[in-house]
Parts: sequence; C-alpha cells; structure tokens
Amino acid sequence: MLDGLFVTPAVTAIGEALASARADGRIAVIGSSKLARALASAGRDVVPIGLPARAAKKAANALPDLSTVQAGSLAAVIATDITASDAWAAKLAEWSRVVRDGGAIVVVDRGHAAEASRRALCAGLSELEQRHAGRTVVTSGLVTHLD
Repeated sequence: MLDGLFVTPAVTAIGEALASARADGRIAVIGSSKLARALASAGRDVVPIGLPARAAKKAANALPDLSTVQAGSLAAVIATDITASDAWAAKLAEWSRVVRDGGAIVVVDRGHAAEASRRALCAGLSELEQRHAGRTVVTSGLVTHLD
C-alpha cells in the first residue's frame, strides 16, 4: 500500500495519532518495511512484523508474527490495509492483545474512511480519530482491556 513515493505524509499523520494517544514506547509495524524504517528513523522503538523475507533480513529485530509478543507489552500497533482484509476482526483482536491498556492501534488505508472507522469500532477501539494524508486515511483508536 505504501510502496509509492509519499511515505512522509503518512508518517506525519501516524506521529500525530501516536502523540494524541500518548503512545510512548515500543511499537509494532506490521507488513511495511518502508513505514517501519521511517518511524524508526524518527526516533521510535519499532519492531517490524510480518515483513517479506528479503526485507526481514535487513531488519535486525523483525518478527514473523505477533505470536511471541507478550500481551500488553506494546504502546501501539501500526498496520496497513485493514479495509481490504476479510480477516480484519481476528487481526484487530490480535493487535489489541499485544497493546497495553490505553495504547493505540493505527491503521493506514487507501481511502475507505467509513469502513476503517466501522471496523475499528466493531473491534472495541475507543476515541477514534482519522487523519487524511492525500488519498491515505490514518485511523487510530485506543485499546481498552476490561479484565
């Protein structure tokens, strides 16, 4: 999704979403090596997840999936294209599992703002915000664990 030349506007919008959510600490970036590199170069503690094999070799701390990440150990999860996934509910549930109470899930999509909001609400995220960076929509919400 972010294979184009314009990653910077999306990174700016993601940074604003993380600041608004006060999501300080380690974050996971799922499926986008460009986004992971850009956020790491902005000074964030990034764990790339689910990168293609070639890109994962270049990232020292890349993980194949979230299965080894402890529950509630991340400040945020950043992912792309939730509106294009049929398994969106399971993905959002897994992302919520690894994010601490009050942490954020940030989803970057090409358009489809209403569907991104609907899916975030259905997953139980609260305090939703959306930012637009060109045709890219950045949807963020807070995770609440009711244990």
